Amino acid sequence: MQPRRYYQQLKSTAGDVVTITPAAAAQTVTFRFDNIEAKQGRDWCYAEKIRLWCRFQIDQPGSGGTAIQWDQFFRLISSIKLTSDDIGTLYSPGDLNGPALGLIAQVVSNRYALPMQPRTAVAAADGDTAVELCLEIPLAHRCFMKGHQTAIWNGFLKRGGQLDVTGWSSTCFDAVSTGAVIEATTDVRAELVYTAEPEARPPVFWAWRLRNTPGQETKHTIRNICQGAGITGATGLGKIAFLAYLADVNGLGGADGVDNITRIYPRDRGQGNHNLSTPFFGPASFMADFIEETRRANVLPVAVGQSYPFGLGTQVEGRGNVATAYMLPYFWPDPEGQQVSKLQEWSGDYYLEQDYTATPSGLAQWLSLEQSYLTQQQEEFLMGERMGLPPSIFRAFPKVDRPLHDAGDADGVAQQQAKLRGIPKKIRAVR
Repeated sequence: MQPRRYYQQLKSTAGDVVTITPAAAAQTVTFRFDNIEAKQGRDWCYAEKIRLWCRFQIDQPGSGGTAIQWDQFFRLISSIKLTSDDIGTLYSPGDLNGPALGLIAQVVSNRYALPMQPRTAVAAADGDTAVELCLEIPLAHRCFMKGHQTAIWNGFLKRGGQLDVTGWSSTCFDAVSTGAVIEATTDVRAELVYTAEPEARPPVFWAWRLRNTPGQETKHTIRNICQGAGITGATGLGKIAFLAYLADVNGLGGADGVDNITRIYPRDRGQGNHNLSTPFFGPASFMADFIEETRRANVLPVAVGQSYPFGLGTQVEGRGNVATAYMLPYFWPDPEGQQVSKLQEWSGDYYLEQDYTATPSGLAQWLSLEQSYLTQQQEEFLMGERMGLPPSIFRAFPKVDRPLHDAGDADGVAQQQAKLRGIPKKIRAVR
């Protein structure tokens, strides 16, 4: 049974209705959370996602234009920033760009489903086309078992909460279709999708993160995994649910295509060297598993033969043309709902190797979904001072489906505690 769901339009600093006049430079729209509900009677309100509605008009040139597929539209957004007094900074401008959010983060967090059906391409012919784009910023992550329990209490957002969305450059689609511009007025709305539930839960912050590693390297050290940079009270230890190497397609910003990779060695995942040699090489096994597990979700229900995570317009037969793949996923949440207890716990740098037919000169881009545990002091502060549930009277317990078994010796106890870390908790009165 789904919890009761509600919708609240967020007000911007420019008023209830946001319109943008296109310009060559990117522009920022700011939304506040002052008007959201924190409680409904005795029920607690939890934010599941922020939904952005964008309407814009594309002017295709008379000659030299190229058809613009739906999965290119996320170039419209260049960055987001989400902050509040209680959380700190959940997203800073470098943490997530529009394509990474639209093509990967919102899809995976939503258990491999798009918020809306993709539209047909904007034709290459000269003309003006009005486009509506729905983009979701996940706060709860349905890719986990009972993922709604990873939602954030509205009260933590209401206190000084602010969302900055930057983008809407008039030339954002020029890299796709030479001469294409955004014209006329662009309309932007933001709404908070939240639930009302009887149980109180302390916060569990999961966030998507983009990171770079230097060019001209085959040995990659991804810095500061699960550090929770910007999140108040983060311990620097947490769990990681998703990691992918981003390609240089659709504005994702990677250094090269997946087809350039030959050998893969995910040392910190506990896996050995992997290379199936020509013509399959290293990515084939990882891509095959990802496609096999997610294909049933029908992420791109546009035409027979298209498959996620390949770009729209790609007819996938066999293993598909990896030159059009958005990413090379190393590991990902189970499509049926990932148990947080099974995830890898990590702190600090993450190491892996990739060999290439030609080593890219540009920065490699990596995208991850990760959590950093909060200190006990911060959790108790948020429970007591902000939620009104002081630790002297209330305690937080991990939400598990059945009573815990006897862990046995010290090693068993340590393993059990590691499994329980990061699982959403329920606050109960101490008796």
